[in-house]
Amino acid sequence: MNDWKLNPIVPQFGPKEHATWGKLFEGQRDQARECIHPIFMDGLEALKITGERIPELAEVNTLLKHRTGFEGVYVSGFEDPLSFFPMLAQRTFPIGAFIREPEDLSYTPAPDVFHDLYGHLPFLANLDYANFNQKFGEVASRHLGNPKVLRQFDRFYWFAVEFPLIRTENGIRIFGAGIASSFGETRYALSSAPEVRPFNLELIRKHEFRIDEYQKILYLLNSTEELYESLESFESIAVNASE
Repeated sequence: MNDWKLNPIVPQFGPKEHATWGKLFEGQRDQARECIHPIFMDGLEALKITGERIPELAEVNTLLKHRTGFEGVYVSGFEDPLSFFPMLAQRTFPIGAFIREPEDLSYTPAPDVFHDLYGHLPFLANLDYANFNQKFGEVASRHLGNPKVLRQFDRFYWFAVEFPLIRTENGIRIFGAGIASSFGETRYALSSAPEVRPFNLELIRKHEFRIDEYQKILYLLNSTEELYESLESFESIAVNASE
């Protein structure tokens, strides 16, 4: 059993933390509508997430579970793949029980409450997206005993869920929670600075990443279906490459 089941965390957020949340929310307000895939704004509004204060997770969960069966749970720190993927399989998403310092508003390498609750949960309010994440957790969890395969799934989640771009009828938009939760990286990702590559499972499975800097290489999805239908192929490629 995971610690979050045995010892539920109830963070105590004060005025400083709520003020930081408000600044982060306001910093991303216009970009959220203009730069991120529409399902994000739909989820943000459906879950009634605003910039007034850090939302009560129980209230967000009531709305989220009704829509897709997912729920967020507070955790004390970073969840590694051995715990994270089984959580996804149970339609559970870890929420960092802290918020970044005011001097680090534009980016944080550690997944805090803004990254997780603001960045991930609105996407998970979309049923197709939620089903993909739950299935991702199930498939990845079949390989918890194989570090080589598991590392490839870790890279896949990073580049295909945390940091992808996507084509839409209105142009290229952000489809990754890691970008969506950073107003600095949102601007960067849609600029000419990063190298943008076509979505490619073979490249992604071998692509190591760093968590302490903006992503210099991003992958571009042609549609949501391209991501949702890629899981079986990725598992086959990853397993065969590790034999």
